[in-house]
Amino acid sequence: MKKIISIVLVVSMLFSLSVTSFAAGADNDGRLRFNKNGTFKILVLADVQDTYPIETAMISFIKEAIDYSKPDLIVFDGDNIMTNDVRAYEQLLTPIVERGVPFSLVFGNHDPEVENFPLEEQLAEYQKYEGCLAYDADPALHGCANHNLTILSSKGNEVAFNLWFMDSGSSLHDAQGEWLGYDWVREDQIKWYQETRDALAQENGGEVVPSIMFQHIIPKEAVEELFYESPVSMGELTYNFNDGGVYSYIPKVNEFDGYIFEKSCSGFGSDGQWDALVEGGDVLAVVVGHDHVNSFVADIDGVDLVQTPGATYHSYYNNMLQGARIIELDEGDLDSYCTYELTSSELATKSGSEIADSGERSEFSYSISNLLFPLFDMLMDLFRDTLKNLAHGFGEMMPEVPDTTAPAEPVE
Repeated sequence: MKKIISIVLVVSMLFSLSVTSFAAGADNDGRLRFNKNGTFKILVLADVQDTYPIETAMISFIKEAIDYSKPDLIVFDGDNIMTNDVRAYEQLLTPIVERGVPFSLVFGNHDPEVENFPLEEQLAEYQKYEGCLAYDADPALHGCANHNLTILSSKGNEVAFNLWFMDSGSSLHDAQGEWLGYDWVREDQIKWYQETRDALAQENGGEVVPSIMFQHIIPKEAVEELFYESPVSMGELTYNFNDGGVYSYIPKVNEFDGYIFEKSCSGFGSDGQWDALVEGGDVLAVVVGHDHVNSFVADIDGVDLVQTPGATYHSYYNNMLQGARIIELDEGDLDSYCTYELTSSELATKSGSEIADSGERSEFSYSISNLLFPLFDMLMDLFRDTLKNLAHGFGEMMPEVPDTTAPAEPVE
């Protein structure tokens, strides 16, 4: 570990402690803090992916999601606003500002594709709105708006928890312009994470500060853990990574809790991010978006991969899963967290909801989704239990293999 922390690192840490905010989740000094009851709630909105004018149902959903969940922080998890028309920012962010909830963000693969609107200018547009906590800790790093935000203890000024925000990049192409795959968190970003993590630990008496990381694109290591390896490449029918690894699109259903309705579009390569997180010991979970119709939690070597479903009404979505993710932290147990979906169907069928009034989906459609969700959940659990029982039964049927490593009996 470096003994001398760079000026950029010091500035970024100070910024994470002093960003301007207000109301929910923040104290009078604008710093995120656990509530008096020792809780902290995060509302994650992934893949809003909208243009101007923002879909009416999307605005209604955000309003009602905030009013229902009462979050202390809102996180946009990438592919946020897909236009350079700043009126879309006003439409999307004004309901959040009006409710006094601070927010931060990461950029996704589509954000850099917005014409004539570089990420740095997009970040500056977000920062015009009261309560925006996003900043760029080190502009020299890959991507934009890599940063961290600390959450203070409810009863003191010590750092109790930390939130990481990483830019996982966009699309990659070869020299001929052919699409290769999606980008990933790069070596310089990982190094920044490690240095900042160690600096926080040093301030914390040598103990790492527990944390959660937000980024848009799922890391390559997750696909290698959650999907079956393929003996051969079948082009677009398999995952083909830059290190020669080939994986099928068939998920290992017993390796995750939730739903995988589409292939996980992960990074094309890796600079060792997951290994760094496992070794670091501070990150409880990595929260991603990108795959709109997937929603699951998977433990990968002690770090959870948390897939957030798409909130979008402008792009593709799954009726059952469309919505947001809630993450709840408890100051009394900072080595764990609670997470669950908050679906648009759940809110749209509540008395007084205006979500269905937009006409994007009928009230009947939302009601059917509410009926199907628990049924499908039950079927998935039954399917997993059946596979486990079959695997256990198959294991009992297998003949016992003698231990050939045991020393032979001495010959008399």
